[in-house]
Amino acid sequence: MKVQNKDYDYYPHTKINNISELLELMLKSYANDIAFSYKIDNEKVKKTFKDVYNDVYSVSKYFRNNFHNKHIALIGENSYNWVVIFLAIILSDNVCVVMDKDINETDLTSLLKKSDTKIICYSASYNLFVKDMPYKVMAIDEVVNYEVNKIKDKKIAIDNDKDATIFFTSGTTGASKPVVLTQKNIASDIYGASSLFKPDGSVVSLLPFHHAFGIITGILKPLYYGKEIFLNKSLKYVVSDLKENKPDTIFVVPAFIETFYKQIWKNARLAHKEKLLKNSLKLSHYLLKINIDIRNKLFKDILNEFGGNLHHIICGGAYLDQKYVEWFRDLGINILNGYGITECSPVVSVNRNHYYKDGSIGQVCRDVTVKIIDGEICVGGDIVMKGYYKDKGSTNAVVKDGYFYTGDLGYLDNDGFLFITGRKKNIIILSNGENISPEQIESELMKDKAICEVIAYEDGNKLVASIYPNEEYLGNEEYFENLIYNYNKNRPKNHQIAMFKLRSKEFIKNHNGKILRNRIGEE
Repeated sequence: MKVQNKDYDYYPHTKINNISELLELMLKSYANDIAFSYKIDNEKVKKTFKDVYNDVYSVSKYFRNNFHNKHIALIGENSYNWVVIFLAIILSDNVCVVMDKDINETDLTSLLKKSDTKIICYSASYNLFVKDMPYKVMAIDEVVNYEVNKIKDKKIAIDNDKDATIFFTSGTTGASKPVVLTQKNIASDIYGASSLFKPDGSVVSLLPFHHAFGIITGILKPLYYGKEIFLNKSLKYVVSDLKENKPDTIFVVPAFIETFYKQIWKNARLAHKEKLLKNSLKLSHYLLKINIDIRNKLFKDILNEFGGNLHHIICGGAYLDQKYVEWFRDLGINILNGYGITECSPVVSVNRNHYYKDGSIGQVCRDVTVKIIDGEICVGGDIVMKGYYKDKGSTNAVVKDGYFYTGDLGYLDNDGFLFITGRKKNIIILSNGENISPEQIESELMKDKAICEVIAYEDGNKLVASIYPNEEYLGNEEYFENLIYNYNKNRPKNHQIAMFKLRSKEFIKNHNGKILRNRIGEE
């Protein structure tokens, strides 16, 4: 499905070049509006845009007067103080090294060394990790509350091209690489992506801040829009936070969508309303085709579980099957797929509020160029990273003539929508020289109601499908024998699936919800 509405231009946002200009824009445009809300001991705390501005510059003053061009690691669960520290370190002419909040001590030690970290800012829950490490350590809350009034402010010149932050990649194979982003990278991505999409109301933040998608897209872009952000502190509060705060938009990875989907069906079964839900969805789908929309009435109870005001879910970080997009649209919530990668700060493309195409990952962001070179998606523009920290060889392998070679295969259609067809390194090459994209096989199989997850791979020069079935089809080998038979019927012999394997557990994934293909044999 494509919504045709090509007659509206980019959203008219102010161009920014660095984080300082973002904060100045916030102060000038939204000073007394609420920027953040969050709970402490069940009491809601609110921070205005002016509060954010003052808090960030206060903490930045502390860092400016105590450290110069130091790599300062930041590790902790999502919080308002985490955001303040992140921005303050960048504005103090130091480098913020962002650490995974779920990292173990061994990996933390390795990444601190790899990133040349000298100082660690940590939340209380990480005290046992860091207290004996050979670094200067500071508690996040203590730094934010440090009395700086008596400190003489030390002015610094802003260099938009200087190292600002280091994020570690979270790929499906290989060791994490330290990605260096500058203020120009981040500001360019905020401006470019915000020109394509903007929420009509508040946002609930759900993604971890140690991912570029979580902090840059989920936090800095809503601040740029001037929208209130409620900070969810734990996944166990997602449902209650959505109901209470009634967001217009949330930013998620596919794992959230799949969880929402399963929970809705589970609730329907428990209430003995599964058949009613199926019939209502069919009716909604038909009526939408003739421009009749009664979704708010048909699914009022379900929509209220999301706060009753959720219009947009921006989804990225991993592949999302199209069936979820269509299903939630029939329900009354529009999922807009986007595409991003840490090395591109991170958003490259996104479907628009009123102009989207099913199966695509959206239109390319403003001031970003995408070329398809030998089938590979290559990205140019100010969003392209400065490089991998102290790894010129790896940087030069993926950044050529100003373009970042993503490793993803795809194409641009005539309407400027970007599509992914597979991952270059996942291509299966059979002994006869045949090249097969496993993602295309997986996408086709995922259309079947019985499949929850599937991975296609080569074993002994034969195509194999490893399938994790939906709950009601577990152990039903006869069903899957017929499914694979019907899949193979109209395909060339070399493209037929020779064998399938049923799993009893879902595939192992990284923190973005991407299946780890190098561990598909594990359960």
